[in-house]
This record gives sequence, structure tokens and C-alpha cells, in this order.
Amino acid sequence: MLTFLFLTFRQYQFQAPHFNTSFNKSISKTINWTIQVNTKSQLTKTIVVSHYNEDLNWLDLFIGEQIPHIVYTRSNDLLARHNIQINKGREAVAYLRYIVDYYSNLPSVIAFVHGHRTSWHQKDPTDIVVALRALQWNKYNYMPLTSTMTRHKFKLNTQDPQEKVNYELWRDVLQKELGPPPENGIEAPCCASFVVKREAILAHPKSFYSNITDYIVGSQYSDQLTGRTLEYTWHMIFGEPARVTYKKCDIFVCDANGAISVQLAEKRQK
Repeated sequence: MLTFLFLTFRQYQFQAPHFNTSFNKSISKTINWTIQVNTKSQLTKTIVVSHYNEDLNWLDLFIGEQIPHIVYTRSNDLLARHNIQINKGREAVAYLRYIVDYYSNLPSVIAFVHGHRTSWHQKDPTDIVVALRALQWNKYNYMPLTSTMTRHKFKLNTQDPQEKVNYELWRDVLQKELGPPPENGIEAPCCASFVVKREAILAHPKSFYSNITDYIVGSQYSDQLTGRTLEYTWHMIFGEPARVTYKKCDIFVCDANGAISVQLAEKRQK
């Protein structure tokens, strides 16, 4: 009887749940692939996706490339493996949850992206699949995946609510690790789509990321404000200066004419 119960438990433990929607099929593939790669200790890259209601079929393009992906969803799908029950913080909390969940078992490099394949802020290249395929994955500790720039300041005494939240969040949860907020603000690629190496994440303790999550979830301010503050500060969290000046060909493989080239990138990988 004990043998039967043990075998039943083992079968249940490693059986991926059955899903019906295309999104959940992607999640199911993610579960199986993640287990396989972790078991063989071959995990070097991961795509972490912050999902709400986007079509995630584009993720299937990476299964054959052996780049596993993990989806954190803010939808009401309770069957999803990584479900964020309190939809507050936008992509910031999804990224932070992944860091905390996998802090002791991070791959060498992680791409943090939104669930959409294209958007107004995805520029040079305009397709996140092209960005990830042409990326020079191990070149820098932190690499933005878009050329669209943003600028913002951190001020306490101001009529601008975003600048005020920027200052308060930095003061309350970032300053202990990063020092005072940037006096002249930041200028960096926008919208929280980037790649970062494990070493840059581990430069801060796990509790640092947990504290940011707790602050955002418990904040009196809307996640439109707190989420954007993280959007403005990810690069500094991971060791970059306030002003990021990378060019597209610093980050992506380009041809002789300066155009991003997936073909050349794939040749280099062979």
C-alpha cells in the first residue's frame, strides 16, 4: 500500500496540468521544459515574461532554440503555475517575483520582457523575437532591448506626482543599496524590457527584491506610478549609471550597413 501511494505521489508531482487555451498550452510547455533543463543543469538563459492578456504564441519560436521561458501572469487564470494574485505593480512585480523565486538558482543571463511581441516602445528592432535572436547575450551585465528613450527626475517637493513617487520609492527601498537618488534624473531606454546577467542580480541580497515587491503591493499610490518608478530604475539597480548610452549595434549583431541581423547572429552561434 505504501509503495502504491509513493508511486502515485511521484506521478502527480511531475505531471504538468492540462490546459485548454493557447496561453495555457504555452505555460504547460514552459513547465515541462524548465523541469528538463534544470534536471540536466544546462540552464544558461531564460526568458521571463510578464503576462496579462497578451497572445504568447510567439514564445514557441524559442522552444527549438533551447531558450526556456517562464511566464508570470497577472490574469485571473488560477491554474497558471506562476500566478500573481494581486494585480499591482505591472511588470515590476512579475520580474521581482521571478528574482525572489529563483534567487538561488538563476541562469547566467535572463531576458525580462512583456507579453506582447510588438508595441509602440519596441524600437530598433520593432519585434521582440528579432531582438532576442540577434542579441549579443553575454556581452554586458545589463542590456536594453529597445532604443526608445525615457527621461525622468526624482523630487520630493514637486507638483509632478511621478517625480514624487520616484523620490519616495527610492528613498524608502532603494537608497540603502544604491545610495541617494540621481540628482539630475535618469536617461535610459524605456519600458522595462532588458537582459541582465546573474552577477548583477546577486550584487544585492534577496531581501532587497522582496522589500521592493512589498513596498509596491502595499503602496497607497497606483501601480501606474510605482511600476513606472521601477521602469526608470532597473538599469541602476543592476549597476548602470543614471544615463545609459548604448547604441543598437552595441547590443545586437549588426551587418556592415549597421542593420540588425538575425542571420549573422545565428551564424556566430554555430
